[in-house]
Amino acid sequence: YQRRVHGEGHPWSRPPAVEAEATHRALTIAHELNAPVYIVHCSCEESLDMIRKARAAGWRAYGEALAGHLTLDDSVYFKGSWKDAAAYVMSPPFRPPGNPEALWKGLQSGVLQTTATDNCTFCSEQKAMGKSDFTKIPNGTNGVEDRMTVLFDAGVTTGKISENEYVAMTSTNAAKIFNIYPRKGCLAVGSDADIVVIDPTVRRTISASTHFQKVDHNIWEGREVHGVTILTLSHGEVVWEAKVGNKVADWPQGTFTLTKGRGRHIPRPCFGPPFQGLKQRDAGNTKAPIARD
Repeated sequence: YQRRVHGEGHPWSRPPAVEAEATHRALTIAHELNAPVYIVHCSCEESLDMIRKARAAGWRAYGEALAGHLTLDDSVYFKGSWKDAAAYVMSPPFRPPGNPEALWKGLQSGVLQTTATDNCTFCSEQKAMGKSDFTKIPNGTNGVEDRMTVLFDAGVTTGKISENEYVAMTSTNAAKIFNIYPRKGCLAVGSDADIVVIDPTVRRTISASTHFQKVDHNIWEGREVHGVTILTLSHGEVVWEAKVGNKVADWPQGTFTLTKGRGRHIPRPCFGPPFQGLKQRDAGNTKAPIARD
């Protein structure tokens, strides 16, 4: 491809078939090594099919979808100015229509277990490094500030998933896979009391003009969402409280009450739940040479 093409060159240079091939290769290598594998950023039906087949075969495979890939398609690269298209450049890129729906089905069926954002923001001035060569556009978009609300709005409000499934996909499953459960991902005595309170009746409109992230664009610009985070507790202490009036959140007027240095390292021991049973499985597949004279 000519590098003079604009943002549309990004998805053209990274087609779904390439993602599917890489996913299949990672899954196969992990299986041959008798190791679990976690596939990040599954963005298309082709790579989803690779994970589906691996799990159906009994392979220890897990998959993740990003909030952006669940709610946006590649039309974002073919409209607006160069600046508008560049704001959506990330890897994997947003995929053709139909793929977001396929990813939701992947979550609904249990082929995918978790959601994330891969938050990595670059302002328009930084994105402009690729103005004459799309391969030089810094890869990354916003997401972490709006993830919980966007996923609630697109998943729970529409009936695609239940509230309990939402909690599992955004919290509990990841805590279990990455071996920090039940300290995280659980409401119980002894857990960290990290709690997000969402009011499904409250709405807000997402915009770069009102978000807290230090970036001048937002991939969900102008989207009205229902199910707003009105209260966040960390270790049992309120660290965020939204300002709400008439069921509408005045987002920039919300209050953060954070103290520098209050964060704590969370140990994540090796060989957590995804490894359970693999030794026994390996023992059953042990190959022994034939004794010959």
